[in-house]
Amino acid sequence: MKAELLEALLIDRALGALSPEVGELLETHLARDPAAAEQAAGLSATVGLARRVMARPEVQPMRSPPLAQWRKQAIVQRRHARAGELTRLAAGLLLGLSLGWYGRTGGDGTGLAEHPRPAEPARLATVADHSGPVEPAKSFWALSGFTAGPKARPAAAGSMNTRYRLRWDSPVKIPHVEGNL
Repeated sequence: MKAELLEALLIDRALGALSPEVGELLETHLARDPAAAEQAAGLSATVGLARRVMARPEVQPMRSPPLAQWRKQAIVQRRHARAGELTRLAAGLLLGLSLGWYGRTGGDGTGLAEHPRPAEPARLATVADHSGPVEPAKSFWALSGFTAGPKARPAAAGSMNTRYRLRWDSPVKIPHVEGNL
């Protein structure tokens, strides 16, 4: 057998591309020729190694993330968060109502507590004159600038504590002093 034809048949045998009849004839030839059998064994080993190197590992398909499970967990977490918020709201409401009830009953449960009415804001302020010599106003807000000087004041009958009323109608106007009370 020619060397080129033998080599082509050995390659086809190693690759598994020989027909069964030609494979039987080649096996009988390899049994008679030890050099050809050695060449066939080397070629089969080389093809086997090439197949192992070129073989792709079995690729595992990627699993999709468990979106349905994540959605369920998110819904449960939102429910727990809402329950916590409602619990805090109810606790605050209960605390407010109990403090309001405690204030309503005066703390001892005997009835309504008597709360003084807030005083109405005074529209008129009174200024007591702790007189001594009246100094001229040194600044805009000095008290001596708002009270009448000693010449403008009527003489009090032996009393040093004369009372005046300071009237301030608007925060943008300067207050003025009203007469002796």
